[in-house]
Amino acid sequence: MSRASVLLRLQQVDDHIASLRSEISTVDASIKGDPELDRLRAAEAAAEAAQRTSAARAEAAEREAATLQTRTRELDRRLYGGSVRNPAELMEMQRELEALRGRLSSAEDDALERMEEVDATQEAVRKASSDVAAREAKRSDAMAPLHARFEKLSGELESAGAERAGLRAEAEPADLSLYERVASHRRPAVAGVVDDACGGCHIPLSNEERRAVRTGTGLTQCPNCDRILAP
Repeated sequence: MSRASVLLRLQQVDDHIASLRSEISTVDASIKGDPELDRLRAAEAAAEAAQRTSAARAEAAEREAATLQTRTRELDRRLYGGSVRNPAELMEMQRELEALRGRLSSAEDDALERMEEVDATQEAVRKASSDVAAREAKRSDAMAPLHARFEKLSGELESAGAERAGLRAEAEPADLSLYERVASHRRPAVAGVVDDACGGCHIPLSNEERRAVRTGTGLTQCPNCDRILAP
């Protein structure tokens, strides 16, 4: 190969290596983690926390209703049991009993509402757990292909790295330095001649420049964009 052709091939290999590394990184991230599964697990944890909170509230509401019910029964027995005969005291007990019954009704309604909340949060937990299980099953099925893809890409990267080392050994040190300098500010650093023009910036080349590229006796750069020209 001509000197320019070596650099052109080196550029192609460098681009391929960059592409392989990017895909390997993506596959590796998929193997190590699953953002969607993480989201579903977080939703499951939130649902479980909400269920625990609703259960605690329901339990507290039931205790409140039970306490009021016990107090109401006790007061009802005293009021109608004949042990209290003072009219004023009886009237006061009657007012207290009516107030207790109102509080008891509200407490029972609240307890019922809290139990409905428990049922709803339990259903949310079941749904969230089902979503997590489905995602885990799907991820498990995808692991084998992902590992196979990772191994294949790693093998290709190793081969590309070996080819790159060979090309760099074949290229002259000065040519490599020029390639790396141009590549630092131009991509691609090596461009072919297309319709008598630089394939990078598309500015027409002179006859002398085109001839120099064709003969391949040295490296020719585009006078406009500084790219290395390859036949």
